[in-house]
Amino acid sequence: MTNRNKWNRVKGMWTLSLGLRGTRVRIFENRNGVYYRDVWINGRKDRRSLQTRIRSEAERFGKDLLSALLNGTVEEENLVVTLGSLWNRFQKECSSWQDNGEGSRKDDERSAKILIAFFGASKDVSLLTENDVNRFQNARLKGGIELPDGESTRSVRARMVQSDLELLRMMCRWATTVRVSGNGKRLLVANPLQGIRFVRERNELRPIASIERFTKTRAAMIQLRQNEKSENGRSRWLKIELALVLAEATGRRLNSIRLLRWEDVDLKKPEIRWRADADKKGREWVIPIPDSLRDELRQFRVDLGAITGWVFPSEKDAQKSMDRYQFDKWLRVAEEFAALPKLKGGLWHPYRRKWATERKGLSTPDVMAAGGWLDVNTLMKCYQHADRATLLRVMNEPQKLSDAVA
Repeated sequence: MTNRNKWNRVKGMWTLSLGLRGTRVRIFENRNGVYYRDVWINGRKDRRSLQTRIRSEAERFGKDLLSALLNGTVEEENLVVTLGSLWNRFQKECSSWQDNGEGSRKDDERSAKILIAFFGASKDVSLLTENDVNRFQNARLKGGIELPDGESTRSVRARMVQSDLELLRMMCRWATTVRVSGNGKRLLVANPLQGIRFVRERNELRPIASIERFTKTRAAMIQLRQNEKSENGRSRWLKIELALVLAEATGRRLNSIRLLRWEDVDLKKPEIRWRADADKKGREWVIPIPDSLRDELRQFRVDLGAITGWVFPSEKDAQKSMDRYQFDKWLRVAEEFAALPKLKGGLWHPYRRKWATERKGLSTPDVMAAGGWLDVNTLMKCYQHADRATLLRVMNEPQKLSDAVA
């Protein structure tokens, strides 16, 4: 056990701990011989180089800092904003991030874990540079970043790297809006990643399904259900067919469809309530549906013998919804049975793109609400594709520009 207020040798390097629990300063020698200090303020650690290799000088700096801390003369904004402390505050204080769905938050938690593993929790965020970004991008693409639990990252596509860095940029941008206590100054004066371009997919994989693909896949599911000898097997294919019908007709994400309950389906109005806890952005939507879809849902409900509860209950436990990987598995089986080539880069999401693309000529706010988008740029950039029929209408436009004044 090391003695407080006395120098100790730990693994060949000097370390000194000053103060008491709650307000203390730790001075330690780095491998390069330079002394650093750690400070704990309100449970958050701040690390900074003392820019000296002289032990007595480092101790004097540490004691002066401890005295300032005890006297309350060290202001929060003078402390370094580390990556670890920024992530902790961002999770607890950023309301827009907290409003995201559970799945989105878990994805971000994974990204933060990788970012911290690469840069270190004590990385001064304000000193991030384009070179730091490039180093991370290369390491992330290649794989092999060691995580705290002993796991290593695998090689990934540019889209995953971009997602990690977008979280980092979001955190830095948020920090520029946060005022520290006392004097109204910002946690970060400027976003260090502002203007830095991240790696992007050269040929982004955003496949789109067609009505022919839907028709053939559905026919395959019906045939597979008829071929089944067990009741469980027939019920499973009926549920997967229903999921496909909902995906094609509503354009909703698979997770929202998977977590539907029959109580959310009102066949009288008719409308579907898409619950906030199943929505990626944590928003509830109540959307009217056409009579044709209402009639289909009514027949599926009769065929499944369902009244209340999950629309897609698990075969093993009816109190739980079917695992999403079961949806992926059986959709692949149906597509293979239909002799359809696999869409590279998607299974269920191509039907969401199909739905959005088919509605390009309609009111954008209504398309966004019906499909569950909050960002118009995401809808137009990632989901609405150019298609041959619309392109032909554009090319056939008879209106010619004239110099004549009307």
